[in-house]
Amino acid sequence: MPSPPPASVSLVMLRTWFGISPDAMVAVNQEGSIVLANAQAVRMFGYEGEALLGQPLEVLLPEPLRHAHRIHRQDFMVNPRVRPMGIGYELMGVRSDGEAFPVEIGLSPISTEIGAVAIASVRDISDTRRVRQALARAQQDNFLAQIGRLALESPDYKLAIRRIPELVAAALDVPAVAILSTDWHGSGLGVRAATGLDGPTAQAIAAIFGQTGFVRGSFGRGSRHAVTVDSLREGGHAAILASLAEAGFHDVAMVPLFGRHEPLGALIALAAEPVGFDHDRLGFLQAVANLLAAAVQRSRSEEQLAHARRLDAIGQLTGGVAHDFNNLLTVISGNLQLLEAELPDRTDLLEVTGSALRAVERGADLTRRLLAFARRQPLQPRAVVPKPLLDELGNMLRRTLGEAIAMEVACAAEVPDVYADANELDTALVNLALNARDAMPRGGRLRIAARELVIDDASNGWKLPPGRYVAFETSDTGTGMAPDVLAHALEPFFTTKEVGKGSGLGLSMVYGFATQSGGSLSIDSRLGYGTRIELLLPVARAPAAAATEARPAHDAAHGRRATILVVEDEADVRTVAARLLAAFGYQVIPAQSAREALELLAGNPTVDLLFSDVMLGRGMDGVELAHEARRRRPGLAVLLASGYRGRQDGSTAPFQLLRKPYRREQLVDAVRQVLEDA
Repeated sequence: MPSPPPASVSLVMLRTWFGISPDAMVAVNQEGSIVLANAQAVRMFGYEGEALLGQPLEVLLPEPLRHAHRIHRQDFMVNPRVRPMGIGYELMGVRSDGEAFPVEIGLSPISTEIGAVAIASVRDISDTRRVRQALARAQQDNFLAQIGRLALESPDYKLAIRRIPELVAAALDVPAVAILSTDWHGSGLGVRAATGLDGPTAQAIAAIFGQTGFVRGSFGRGSRHAVTVDSLREGGHAAILASLAEAGFHDVAMVPLFGRHEPLGALIALAAEPVGFDHDRLGFLQAVANLLAAAVQRSRSEEQLAHARRLDAIGQLTGGVAHDFNNLLTVISGNLQLLEAELPDRTDLLEVTGSALRAVERGADLTRRLLAFARRQPLQPRAVVPKPLLDELGNMLRRTLGEAIAMEVACAAEVPDVYADANELDTALVNLALNARDAMPRGGRLRIAARELVIDDASNGWKLPPGRYVAFETSDTGTGMAPDVLAHALEPFFTTKEVGKGSGLGLSMVYGFATQSGGSLSIDSRLGYGTRIELLLPVARAPAAAATEARPAHDAAHGRRATILVVEDEADVRTVAARLLAAFGYQVIPAQSAREALELLAGNPTVDLLFSDVMLGRGMDGVELAHEARRRRPGLAVLLASGYRGRQDGSTAPFQLLRKPYRREQLVDAVRQVLEDA
């Protein structure tokens, strides 16, 4: 390019210089009108003769850029200086037929006899741009091939996921790339892998895009449109842009990672300066995101499989031990209660037996929690009205949690009945409330609420069949959980509490109860900001039955004429049950097997009630025995007992079930109830 003319020149000299310049040249006066244009400029912009003269400079720019350019031009004329434009970022011109094309521009202010003018030297860089784009695409294709091999062929998919951000950053020449994804059970969206981000910055990015619900909100309905600075600005997300700027980033592109039906997370590229994420760059990001989604889905599937195997292993171990353990607890508890009945005046010994019985209850509770986590806890689901349950729970928790915690219970009367075991639901909500209390040692706010949630085929992160559910929510203002803690929150025996202050079974028990009941559990927590947990349970198909008037208590004489056939394969348990019943005046006939029980039933027409353990060793189990006994003697009262129900087909439903270990009051109340119902 020829040297620019001196700072003050005549129009004659300017025309001469314009004529010999190989670049398109235009001169603009202070009003913004074109006063001179060379042949190259006329040809480049598609005009003829002197058609450009007198036109505002903005006719050479695309319509969306004209207003901003007019302001920049006016500022330049006030403070003119030589400068290049279009270096490092893209400027666009527009031809007379409306075709836009990329340009580089150099600006020079000079003085003439008609006043100050600005000289613009314009170069069409379409060919250069095409070469750059071709090189960039080739580079991106090379990186995409590497990423594809990593994502789909690497035996260590976790290592592959950690390496991908570095490759993406190199391909796009940006300083930082992050992968946001949920954990295997669909909650706890956070930074799974990143490059160019330290720990605090990664947490800030997770908070900006993940834990505010922005990712699910942007991509939750299947949208695959990329999120950029422009879309954030147009969408009114000034707070997100401000947070990004505070973290040191002024340009961003985010594309979704889609699973089968819902977003698993997002791939985010970040830059400290505007780089312009054009169509090619966004296309590359989406291609990587598609490969990543397959890897993340594979990772989550394997984590779910590993969790299911752990669950099954714990379930088998628990199921194998629970029956025997609860039988032992029943023997200990029963004999202690018999001993208490013989020592009404020995307060010193009653303190000892009371302490032992409390230990039995803790052992039974531990077994029950393990069974609940392993989804082998015998449940007795029925229609439960949420509002009275939550109102009663709220009154109890206000007394229990103390004045430092402000309690709020919110449940509209029209929230539908839920189908669940009422006792287990109450226990689950109490566990969540106690966890919230422990997370607020200096006090805070706890909210417990219930609302109806309809899940349709469009799906969401719940992975539940379409239908109506009730969502029970607890939210607190406690310490919250870091991502690494959240990832293990549902595992049995995992706890961050001090030794002796938690078994690590609270959340796992709630999760087991939810899944066994046909529902699910979601945890959303952020360190320093509290925790929100949602427990979903299915809506009952039939409304809850109206409460019946309470029966008056019966004295022992009421049942003295009743004869009970006690069936239990464990001799010590059988003896304890017989002694507890005999102490209340019942006639007891013991049997150690289903076969012996049927023989005794045939020979004793006075038997009023069959009381049998569910698990009886070889031959018939207690459920099968109950059905056969009813077939032979219709109307026979039946009560079953179990510390563990291996059967999951609901076959105990026609019969009342008493859980081991039981207190004598529970046993006698159940017997009286069954006799009266019969």
